[in-house]
Amino acid sequence: MKLLSSRFRPGLLGLVAVAAVVAAPGCTDNKVVKKVTVSGTVTYKGQPLQSGLLRFVGPEGSYSAASIQSDGTFIITDVVPGEVKVSVMESPRGSGSSSDTKAVEAKHPPVVLPAKFREPETSGLVYTIAPDTKTLDIDIDIN
Repeated sequence: MKLLSSRFRPGLLGLVAVAAVVAAPGCTDNKVVKKVTVSGTVTYKGQPLQSGLLRFVGPEGSYSAASIQSDGTFIITDVVPGEVKVSVMESPRGSGSSSDTKAVEAKHPPVVLPAKFREPETSGLVYTIAPDTKTLDIDIDIN
């Protein structure tokens, strides 16, 4: 096996040096963002919302979603810290064939949220999530 002659070594070293200089600025832009998990309760007119879908749209279009449980609670993961816009969409009703559906609806009539809450841009629900945020209670108020 023949080693590189000495006349090629400076050129090769120069090429490696240029590649390192070109790559170095890109390395500083690769920030690792620590995402957080946030839990809380969603209320509407002071009462826990019993179902639905919660969406967070954060910095640079980051997106997270979670289901709202029957007691109004949620756990949403992978939230990028910063300002988030939140939307809430109620669950569709009446699509099941269970005979218990009518009994449940009689006890808890379905909630119909105003349409503005379905989109993060129009809901008016804006929160700041810090890296140490653990809980967030969301009160939907139509006033």
